[in-house]
Order: sequence, then structure tokens, then C-alpha cells
Amino acid sequence: MFGSEASYDPPVIRARIEIGRLQKRLWRRQRKLIAASVLGANADFRSYEARYERRTRSFLREAAFSELLEAIARADLVYVGDYHTLKQAQRSFLKLVQRRSAQRPLVLALEFVQGRHQSALDAFLAGRLPEDRFLAAIEYARHSVFDTWSHFKPIFDEARRQKLPVIGIDRMAGSLRDRDRYAARRIATAVRQHPDAQVFTLAGQLHVAPPHLPQAVADELGEPREPLTVYQNCERVWWELERDGRELEVEACVVRPGEWCLINTPPTVVQQSYLDWIEGGAQPLESGHLEARFRMLARTVARFLGLETAQLKAALEHVAVYTAGDLSFLDALPASARERRQIERQILSRESYYIPRARVAYLANLSVNHAAEEAAHFVRHVVSGASSDEPRALPDAFYARTLEEAYAFFGSKIVNPRRKCPHEPEFERLARSARLVLEHRAAERGRLRPKGAAATSGDLFNAVTHSLGYMLGERIYYALATGRLLKREVRDLFLDPLSDIGTAFLTYLDLSRRLADVRIPQRA
Repeated sequence: MFGSEASYDPPVIRARIEIGRLQKRLWRRQRKLIAASVLGANADFRSYEARYERRTRSFLREAAFSELLEAIARADLVYVGDYHTLKQAQRSFLKLVQRRSAQRPLVLALEFVQGRHQSALDAFLAGRLPEDRFLAAIEYARHSVFDTWSHFKPIFDEARRQKLPVIGIDRMAGSLRDRDRYAARRIATAVRQHPDAQVFTLAGQLHVAPPHLPQAVADELGEPREPLTVYQNCERVWWELERDGRELEVEACVVRPGEWCLINTPPTVVQQSYLDWIEGGAQPLESGHLEARFRMLARTVARFLGLETAQLKAALEHVAVYTAGDLSFLDALPASARERRQIERQILSRESYYIPRARVAYLANLSVNHAAEEAAHFVRHVVSGASSDEPRALPDAFYARTLEEAYAFFGSKIVNPRRKCPHEPEFERLARSARLVLEHRAAERGRLRPKGAAATSGDLFNAVTHSLGYMLGERIYYALATGRLLKREVRDLFLDPLSDIGTAFLTYLDLSRRLADVRIPQRA
């Protein structure tokens, strides 16, 4: 069914180079959009930005996440770069807080809260002020440029759980330098109040470059304290790793002595988080923006696989995209009662969903991952001519759905190569669906009878096919990236409608056996 082992080496280079080129084209296009949206940048800002860019134009060496934790344990002042609209940036800061090994007290300094609202912050952490009143007290709706409370809330929850002091270090007025000096005074005061503590600061990426906020803190303290800067996803560092085919495996880099860079998100996805905000603000994106984004992602997947057919181009003109903020498509949906129940289950489970008959994509949230996955579903449906309306026996339906999920997850990784999915260890924490997933994986490796038919309820059917499909899709991606699969073979998978009885099962079995030993990069 697949190409010979002898043809692996050239595709290793071609597939990774092609994905990299596609990513870089998208990055350049989005950089122009962002530049056009940032008006009035003065000479001081450009100089401030240039100092950061000079420090992050390359790196000294790759490093493991565990090495970064060891370096953090030796530091007194840890400055972590934030990209405000990127949830992964705040999630990574939280992970550093949770995994630190230093046996010292800890203080958090957050740009999220203005210093003048410290009393409200203290009351909130102490449980004396409910969340809604806290957000009102810090004038969140009025002054927050980005609607990111849901991104930051887990940090406050962790601070409350560990009983950590948290200080607000932002102020609205003044230049970047003025804001650095103000934040430095706040941090220096915290150091004097807690002389044995580490201070973890989360501030915008430009601020944490050593000549900026760290230098201002050193000037304010007037005494030696060991600083450490942790950038996130510096663009030039990422592209250097990508050039060497290392961007999927590397967790962190040493940029300079005392300066590190976490690698967790491609630059295109970082950009997209900002573009989503400037297009939609605090409100859901308008349908025109959604559909333009969806079409762009569909074209990206199709172009990579050589599937930009006239049929696909025509279908792109008629696809409609909806979110949880607009469920009006349900009223006009040409669906049976059974299909409607299935769609409603997906919506209630906060799962994105592509409805082939109606050419409707429903996005449970505005993440690039969800949109790219549904765009891949769309491409697969159009180019294969597969019909979801024809009834299938349960085993055939099970494996057909699993393969659809696999191909769509693979497609999303063309857009975001760092996207992860749960594998067997994570499923040990789940209940009934986890048992079925683990039994099925065992069946693939041995002679046990596959348990696909056991997932008879709608919810379990969706959960198990979704999970198995994601795992297989990730293996397909890394098989392509390492030459275990040829791009034309993946293209053929997208084109196969799986219409013959038993084809889905045989295809799944063939893929799962061939790709069973494909290595998935382990990331902390």
C-alpha cells in the first residue's frame, strides 16, 4: 500500500523543507498585517524593540526544560517574557511556577495588574473580594487592552493555592522606560520585604530583555542579585531551529549567559493570537473574518498536499463558518433528527465540527488548532467525495470516523507543528473512554479482538474515535517529517473515500501497524 523503504531519505528533506517554507510564507504575510495594525510607533519604541531583537537574533545551544529549571533554581530574579494574547505564554509561566525546585519563598510580579490596585489584588487573593468585584476594582474592562482574564486566572488560582504574595507592576501612563522604572520600584520593594524569596516576573517580552526591566531593577536595588531572563518563542531562534530541522524536538535554548528561550509555539500561531484580537477584539470574530481565515487555512493544507483542485476552489466560495456566538445555522440545517442530535452533542462537548452536507464549519473556539483541523476536514471531504450520509455498519463507521479525525489532526499540524495530543499515559487518568482507548491500542499491537464495536453510545463513539484519530494523526505527521511516509501517500489517504466495506478498518490497521514505532517528541 505504501512506498518502499529505499525512498525515505529525499522525502525527509523535502517534507520538512516544504512545511517550513509554508510556515515562513504565512509568517511573512501575517507580519505585514501586524505591522499595518501597529500605527504611530515612535523612535523610542523602535530603539527599545531593536535592543531586544539584537539580543535574540541567534542562540548558543539547545537545552532541555530540566536544565532551564536548574538555572531558575539558582536565580534570585526570574523575568519571563509574555505575549499577552497567547494563552500558551501564560500557561508556560504557570508551569515554571509549579515546577520550580528552589526551596525558597516565592513572590509573583505581574504586569497584568496596575500597582495602584494592590489592595484589591490582596483582597482577592485572601478571598475577601469575589472575582467580578476584583475585575471591576482593577478596572479590567476599561484598561485591559486584551481580553485575557481567562488566560491569567490559573496563575492567580495557583498563587492562592500556594499562598504566594503577588504584586501588580503595571501602570498605564508613560513611556516604556517610565513603565520599566515604575515596575522596578515595585519589584525592589518586594525584594526588600521578602529578602529570602525568589521573584518571578511576567511582563511583555520586550520588557524582560536585560537592558530594560532587569537593568532598572538592578539600578533600583543597588546590590547584586542573580537575574535570569526567559524569553518565549523568539522568532529568529525558532527559524534557526527550523532551518536545522530541530523546531519540533527542542524545548529550550540558551540565547546568552543568563538569557534563555522557551520553544513551545510556532511564530505563525503567536502572530495569529494577536490577529484574532485585532480582528475581533473582545467580541467573536465577524463571519467575514472567520470565513477568510478558514479559507486561508484550507488552502494551506491543500497546497501542501497538492490538492488545490478546481473543485476545492469552488467549494471554498460556499463554505460557511460559525462559532458558539451564532448557532443560527442549526435552524436551516438539512439534517435528520439523528444527525441533529449528533451535532448538538458536539456543540455541548465544546468540540469543533465540520458538517459536510451543509458545507458548514462550527468552531467551538477561535484557536488556530481548531480552525485548521476543521479546514482539513473540509479539504478531505471535498477532494475525496466521501459521503457522510450513507449508513455504515458500526465497525466500519468507527474506523472511518477514526481515520477522518487522524487526517484532520495531521492537517492541523501542517499549520501548527507544535500541536500536541494526549497519548496512552494521559488516558490512564480518564474513565470509561480511556479503558476503551487503551484496550484498542493493545489490540493493535497483539491478537486481541479490537473493541471498536464496544463504543456504542454516541458520546463514547465520538470520544474514542476522536482520541484514536488524534494519536494516529500525530504519528502520520511525524512519519512524514522523518520520511516514513511519502507526501504522495498522505495525499492518497486524503483522496480515498473509504466507501468499500472494510476499507476503513484495513487502512487503520495498516497505518497503525506501520507507524507503531514512530517517535513522538517528548516535551515537558
